[in-house]
Amino acid sequence: MRFLLDMGIAQSVSSWLKSLGHDAIHLNDEDLFKLADISIIEKAVNEKRIILTTDMDFGQLLAFNKSHKVSVIQFRTSTFEPFNIRSKLELLFEEFSDQLDGDFIITIEDNRTRFRNLPI
Repeated sequence: MRFLLDMGIAQSVSSWLKSLGHDAIHLNDEDLFKLADISIIEKAVNEKRIILTTDMDFGQLLAFNKSHKVSVIQFRTSTFEPFNIRSKLELLFEEFSDQLDGDFIITIEDNRTRFRNLPI
């Protein structure tokens, strides 16, 4: 899978994803740390990447603009430590591995994961 990691996700998560064989880039890798959310979506669409973020604005942007063909995994957890993000992603890969090829938004919370196909 191809991932684009937003600034709220540690760069070490990108390295971990690469170690699993995924194509992952962090915005900081390309000096795009100030990139606006809508530009992040455009980059993900153009590069066919799944956005990993802690920013809740993406859900609203996708709900209001149904033209984007993009997938987002957003974290609403009590901690964004790399270990927690990695463990949540491991569970997500196990539970939703056969559903990660379309346009979707996944919200990962401490005690549950919500999967919604897009458009909402």
